[in-house]
Amino acid sequence: MMKKTSCGGGIFLHPILFKIGDFAIYAYGAALFVAFTVGILWSTKEADAEGIDQDYLYEVFLIGIVLALLGSRLTYVFLNWNFYRGGPWWKIFAFREGGLTFYGGLLAALLGGYFYCAYRKISILKLLDFMAPFIALGYAITRIGCFLNGCCYGQITTLPWGIVFPAVDSYPRHPTQLYASASALLIFFLLRYLRKFKTSDGFIFAYFLIFYGIYRFIVEFFRVSLPTIWFLTPAQVAALFFILAGAGMLYGCGYMLRRSRDSGRL
Repeated sequence: MMKKTSCGGGIFLHPILFKIGDFAIYAYGAALFVAFTVGILWSTKEADAEGIDQDYLYEVFLIGIVLALLGSRLTYVFLNWNFYRGGPWWKIFAFREGGLTFYGGLLAALLGGYFYCAYRKISILKLLDFMAPFIALGYAITRIGCFLNGCCYGQITTLPWGIVFPAVDSYPRHPTQLYASASALLIFFLLRYLRKFKTSDGFIFAYFLIFYGIYRFIVEFFRVSLPTIWFLTPAQVAALFFILAGAGMLYGCGYMLRRSRDSGRL
């Protein structure tokens, strides 16, 4: 049997960064703010070079942020309804305290983006290609907030980098939040690199879906999350969906490339 320990990293956890009077600044909320700020500033700096209208981009961010927060929060509450069922209703919207499900927010933002792009008559695939690296970067930053908050922790481990989450128990656990952050940062750099190989709109976002799906499917085996479909967790089911969707998009990109080459020979 594994022995309990009082060391292993619990000192790194700071759910509340600081207080201004009675108002607490939560680590998770601060990480969200930093993620959105970095994404907005960096993407608007590169928008003109990529042929993206900055005015449209600001509108996309406004719509996307609102829908992503609502979608991710409501998905999280739905998956953890037993916890929220008996509590005050306002806890459902306590964003600062953590508790968001990324794939719920992504799907909500994609839906809103689709209707926005249809209204503005702009290419949603081109926009998604441009935004995909910044989504990965924002995800990496937000997962640091998860770590400081002490949520989304992993299974018990004997590995030397195991972290104790005092609010859970005194056993060292996989810091799956840091695995997620490092994976997302790697995805960010990979997507930036792949831009030079882009063959058609949708190419970069397709790889984002595939890379995110692979990372999430693997990390879920180390994270505390109860299987609900066969031996898979809801996040792993969503990850498989993202991988298949990304592969389908890549096939479509290849088909369009072959079609354009064939038409060029006529």
